Amino acid sequence: MNCNRTILLLLFILCFPSTSLSQTAEKLFGEGCTKFSFVLQPAIHQGYSVGNVYDNSTNSPSISFNNPFSIQFGFFYNFYQINDFNFKAGLIAKTFNPTFNIHISEEDWNVGYNYSNELGHFQMASQFVFSQTFKTEYFHNISENLNFVLGLGTSLDLRTSGGNDKLVVSVFDYNQQKERTLFIAESDEQQITGSLDFSVGLNYLTNRGLFQMDVFFNSQLLNYPKQGVYQFDLDNNETKTGVYTIKGNYAGISLIFTPTKGWLKKKST
Repeated sequence: MNCNRTILLLLFILCFPSTSLSQTAEKLFGEGCTKFSFVLQPAIHQGYSVGNVYDNSTNSPSISFNNPFSIQFGFFYNFYQINDFNFKAGLIAKTFNPTFNIHISEEDWNVGYNYSNELGHFQMASQFVFSQTFKTEYFHNISENLNFVLGLGTSLDLRTSGGNDKLVVSVFDYNQQKERTLFIAESDEQQITGSLDFSVGLNYLTNRGLFQMDVFFNSQLLNYPKQGVYQFDLDNNETKTGVYTIKGNYAGISLIFTPTKGWLKKKST
């Protein structure tokens, strides 16, 4: 689905006159639902920049980053509501596993074998990011149980260990019958960064609880999580280098469930 069309549709709903004003954020969390929400949000990791520091019209050798899938889950505590506004804080765990591909022609590196289809998805890091999030949401009532939701928040992101300070890619040289180093990447990593979160979505109240689905965009603030330099070791002792940055940007769908009050008691009976 086109994200721009989705946002325009939701903005149209926001401007459309509501038929009922009964389910404000203050009433939802004050009377019907608990303060705790559970979150699952499949996302795509985005935000890469690669620069060659040499002039090469063939764009070879070079690297390009992928947009890997990120599993994200956690919880929110909806600590304060006033009228149509909900204020919440929580902790979201995210996978951070950026990968890249190497692009090199046989002319650039003559080893007696074409490795062009095998030099992909090298992992720069395999980490979890724990985001301590504060977020404000605006609820616009559409019907008795349905609300449009607009959210804006910030996060303090803490990365676990598992980042590569140095990554070396070697292949076998069939001409010289020995293993040779093709590529070296070095990186500096920021363990603590910040991010800005924007979301639009809908929530619906049932007898079991409040179900909410958002389309969200998370953009890195402050320092980049990872940045560094890379180097190709070519024939005749020739080297070609470049620089790269990896942001902690994500885009995805957030699925949020807030149970009704007394849900644990109802489950145990």
